[in-house]
Amino acid sequence: MIRVIESVNNPTLKELCKKVKSPSADCFFLEGTRFVEELPVDCVLEVYTSDPKKHEAFLKTLPKERTVYYLSAAAMKKLCSAVSDQTIACTVRRIPTKRPHKLVLLDGVQDPGNVGTVIRTAYAFGFGVVLFPGCANPWSPKTLMSTAGAFRSCHIESTQDPLAFLQELKADGFSVFATALDPTAVPPEEISFGENRAVIIGSEGKGVSPEVLKNADQTVFIPMQNPINSLNAASAASIMIYALK
Repeated sequence: MIRVIESVNNPTLKELCKKVKSPSADCFFLEGTRFVEELPVDCVLEVYTSDPKKHEAFLKTLPKERTVYYLSAAAMKKLCSAVSDQTIACTVRRIPTKRPHKLVLLDGVQDPGNVGTVIRTAYAFGFGVVLFPGCANPWSPKTLMSTAGAFRSCHIESTQDPLAFLQELKADGFSVFATALDPTAVPPEEISFGENRAVIIGSEGKGVSPEVLKNADQTVFIPMQNPINSLNAASAASIMIYALK
């Protein structure tokens, strides 16, 4: 189905712009040829293009019931957030994935770039990512761009009740570690873990919240050669992912 939007004041375009600002796993937004045309077509909801000839091959792969909007250049510019002009975008729904036996748990990591980088690294080493309250939205355009496409396959989920979630993990046989500087913390090489393991990474400013920290089986610190207040959250996560891989 093909529809045309020429005016930047088109009501459908205005509604779409609202959706873009409130992304979720059920409906998030992607822009740019590389991101859109590498998607499995069964997760694409709607497509928006200002240059249908350029993207003709991709558009032909879509099921006939998918709606494709032909937008004017001005309408496309209003819809997309990238600095450079984009000629294709789409709304997407997440295809559910099975929770793996290795997880990174993010507690209050607010920077979209850090969250996206963690997702990218986690996927590279077979980890899933779970976001606790206070984290950046994993489906926002900035976060998705930082994943370098890993969002397509990495297991990503959110929970509003971290303590109940941790108890669930433990009941499933997970060992849960948390990064923290406390008297009981040990370096990564001294921790013992089985097949199911999870590591909690806190925000750069506050670290792992006290109530979450109490529910970890063991605290872990990353030894450093020179004194510095803290590592970037994504850097700390990357080190721990490699240690627990």
